[in-house]
Amino acid sequence: MERRNFIKNSALAGAGLLTSTGVMASGFGFNSGSADALKIAYIGCGGRGARAVKAALDLDIPTELVSMCDLFKDKIDHREKVLLNNVKDKSRIKVTEDTKFTGFQGYKEAIALADVVFITTPAAFKPKILEESIKQNKHVFMEKPVCVDSVGFKQVMAAAALAKQKKLFVAGGLQRRYSTGYQAVVNELHDGAIGDILSAECYWMGGPIGDLTRPRKEHWTEMEFQNRHWRSFSWVSGGNVEEYHVHNLDIVNWVLQEAHPQSVLAMGGKSPGKDFSGSLGGFDSLTSNFKYKNGVSVHSYSRNIPNCKNKNGEYFYGTKGKCIIAGNATIYNHKGKEIFKASSKEHGKFHGAHDMVQKTLMESIYHGKEYFNDGFYAAQSSMTGAFGRMSGWSGKEMKWDKAIESQVALFNYTDATDMNSTPPILPDEFGNYPVPTPGKTVVM
Repeated sequence: MERRNFIKNSALAGAGLLTSTGVMASGFGFNSGSADALKIAYIGCGGRGARAVKAALDLDIPTELVSMCDLFKDKIDHREKVLLNNVKDKSRIKVTEDTKFTGFQGYKEAIALADVVFITTPAAFKPKILEESIKQNKHVFMEKPVCVDSVGFKQVMAAAALAKQKKLFVAGGLQRRYSTGYQAVVNELHDGAIGDILSAECYWMGGPIGDLTRPRKEHWTEMEFQNRHWRSFSWVSGGNVEEYHVHNLDIVNWVLQEAHPQSVLAMGGKSPGKDFSGSLGGFDSLTSNFKYKNGVSVHSYSRNIPNCKNKNGEYFYGTKGKCIIAGNATIYNHKGKEIFKASSKEHGKFHGAHDMVQKTLMESIYHGKEYFNDGFYAAQSSMTGAFGRMSGWSGKEMKWDKAIESQVALFNYTDATDMNSTPPILPDEFGNYPVPTPGKTVVM
C-alpha cells in the first residue's frame, strides 16, 4: 500500500471514517508537505530522544523532523544543533522557530504537525502525551519507562487499546525485545531448554542516575529546578527501578510469558547523600520478591549508589538447567554443561538494539507492514517496577489486582500545570526532601 494512503487508512479505519468507496476527505493521520515523508514530532529533548530521532532521520525511507517540544527552550535549541551536526541529511530537519514549542502544554501543537510522535519525556508526563497522540491519530514511539504509578498505567493501557482499535503503531523503548541475542535465548527458554522455570533473579546495580551538583539559578521556581534535575526526583522519573531496572523486569515478564507478577513484597532505602541520588522523594535501593503464576519466585535487585559493586543481568533456574544473561547469554543443563550460547559477537550488543526500534517502527508504517503495538507490555513492565516501589515504600505486601486500582498518583499532570505549579515534594528548611517511611507512607 502506498505510504500516504496507509497512514491515512490506519487512522481512519479505527475512527470509523472509512466507507466502501474509500477514504473520506479528512486530514487525520497525514500532514501534507514533502511528498511521502514521514513527519516526526520530537517531544522531550534529551539525549535518548536525540538518538532515536537521528536513527529515524538516517533511514533510507523519507523522514522529516517537523516539530520539537520541551519544557525548556534551551534544551530544544541544544538538541537541534546536536542533530544538525550528526544526521546524514541535514535537509530532513524542517524545524523552524514557529514549530518549537515549550512548557507543559506545548506538546499538543507539536503533535498536530506530525505523522509519528517520539515521546521521550520523563516518565511522569508520558501517559498524558500518549493519550493526546492517539487522540490526534498519530503513530508513536515512546521511550521507557512509560508510567510511574497505577494512575498512569491505566491511562497508558487505555491509550494503547485505542491505538489498537485505530491501528496506530506504538513502539516502546524496551529495546532488549528488539535484540537478536535476546530473541534467540528467549526462544530457547520458551522451547523448554531449561524445563519449567521455577525461579529467577534480576539485577541492575550501577552508579548514580541523578546529579544535583549543578547550581540552582535564582530565577528558577522549585518546579523548574526539579524538572531540570528530573532524574534526581522519583515523582518525575519513577526512581532508579523505573529508569533502569525496568529493562530487567521486562525480560522476566517476557521469559515467563506473563504480563505481570501476581504479588510482591519489597524493602529498600535511601542513602544520606543527595547530590548523586536518583531518588529524592524515594529510595535508591530496592529489593523485591515477586511471585508469578504457578508459584514462580523472582528476586529483583535495584541499586544506584557510587562506589558499590555493579551487576546487571537476568538469571533463570528450571527443572532441567539454568540460563545466565549478562552481556552474553548461556544456557546450562542440570549437570552444568553448556548447551546454548548467544554472544554479542554473533548477535550484536544485547543491550544496544535502540536503533532497531525506530527502524522497525518507521519502516512498518511506511511500507504498511504487519501491525504491532508495544504499548501493552511497556505499560505492564513499567508498572511491575512501580508495583515493587509501592511495596517498598509502604512496607506492605501488595497484590497486583489491588495495586493497579490505587488512585495515589506521584504527580497530577493537568492542562493547568506550569512552572509556577507546586511540585509534589518540597524541601525542608535545610534543603532536605522527604523520604518514604515504610509502615507510614500511603500508596493505596
